[in-house]
Amino acid sequence: MTASRATIAMLLEDFHQSILPSLADEAIRRDLSLGKPPRPKVGNTAKVIVGMRRSGKTFRLYQEILDLRADGVDPGRICYLNFDDDRLRPYDENLIDQVLETFYELHPEARSQGAYLFFDEMQDVPDWGVAMRRILDTEKVTLFLTGSSSRLLSEDVATEFRGRSLSYELLPYSFREFLRARGEEPLSPAALRSKERASRLRGLLRRYLVEGGFPAAQDLDDLERAQLLQGYSQLTVARDVVERFGFSHAAYVRGLARAAITSSGRDVSISRLDSKGRSQGYTPGRAKIAEILDAFEDAHLAYQAYDFSYSAQKIRLGGLKLYAADPGLYWASIPASDDGLAFALETAVYLELRRRRRTGRLGDIAMLKLASGKEVDFIEGDAALDDATALIQVCLDLGRESTRKREVSALQEAMARFGKAEAAIITLEEEGEVPVPEGLIRITPAWKWLLEP
Repeated sequence: MTASRATIAMLLEDFHQSILPSLADEAIRRDLSLGKPPRPKVGNTAKVIVGMRRSGKTFRLYQEILDLRADGVDPGRICYLNFDDDRLRPYDENLIDQVLETFYELHPEARSQGAYLFFDEMQDVPDWGVAMRRILDTEKVTLFLTGSSSRLLSEDVATEFRGRSLSYELLPYSFREFLRARGEEPLSPAALRSKERASRLRGLLRRYLVEGGFPAAQDLDDLERAQLLQGYSQLTVARDVVERFGFSHAAYVRGLARAAITSSGRDVSISRLDSKGRSQGYTPGRAKIAEILDAFEDAHLAYQAYDFSYSAQKIRLGGLKLYAADPGLYWASIPASDDGLAFALETAVYLELRRRRRTGRLGDIAMLKLASGKEVDFIEGDAALDDATALIQVCLDLGRESTRKREVSALQEAMARFGKAEAAIITLEEEGEVPVPEGLIRITPAWKWLLEP
């Protein structure tokens, strides 16, 4: 039985009566900017937030709602509904129209004055894109949407909205947001120069690399956190990968998901994954494995970083790395006997680069395999133009001379290739500079780099 108008009305009013009054004391402000919300009008542009389940998309909508309330917007003009609520299932084909009409019945002034619509977790609602386009074309609204699928949203937006939306990616807490949730955020550059403060931040970084940034996982003990994050992974695979894409052999997909998460920061070979599957009695083939990995990225479970000179052939030969959506998710998935701090650090750096990226194009955050066989962890730039804007190595500890030489020499080769006079090594604690014939390599502790504006 589909949801009744009474159920929809109850959910809409429950937000205003129970959830909204408590938000100011609960929400940790997120740094993802959605820009200034436009005033409601016919023909507005929708704003779409995508990200893994439980990464904080709902609270980012709440943040926007609180800002509207602070600006004096009447709460009767604000409509919020989470479409992932089980009381709305199974979805009626006219559910979105029913929600909007019910809201206007409860708050008739919103239709004439203009409504602010916040629709959460839309990806599974049938024909949602068609309904959203019609609302934008006919109603005086400002529209915010969220979903846990990048591909679904981007494809529907391209088809139905025709340039009438802007997409934003929300990851779990950054290190700065992790500190903010604990009242530890440094609010000025001077705060980073104190030795006592620096020592405190180094210790908190180690916690961040283990605990990660999922909001509900903060300050849980190790067992509780591991169970929660493993549950997030399993839910994402079940709902956003197997169910959405219709993959058979769900057990194989679950195993591949764990392999992807625990491989965070490592080279991945699709050929080796295929061979391992065959040894376990399942032969998906390389094309199917690549399809499943794409589905993991679509669900924001694990991201792919290609070699800078991207090609399908190089991916099959090992020109691919995977990064978990959160260092805590990685840590919760590896065997208890593993010391994964180095890979958690590289994962945290990748995710921060992803937060800071501007172009959103394939290859703008990549790895670089050099002619000598050496490797640079991250290169930012335009592969089509063979142009680099940043070269970054990540190394837990440069204490060994052989390690330092390996990291520096790889950057030197890359600096010479791209004509760059600067490069960076991000470490757990070390700081300094290494002059080289090609220019200067800056060594920066991760706690400081992660807090850069």
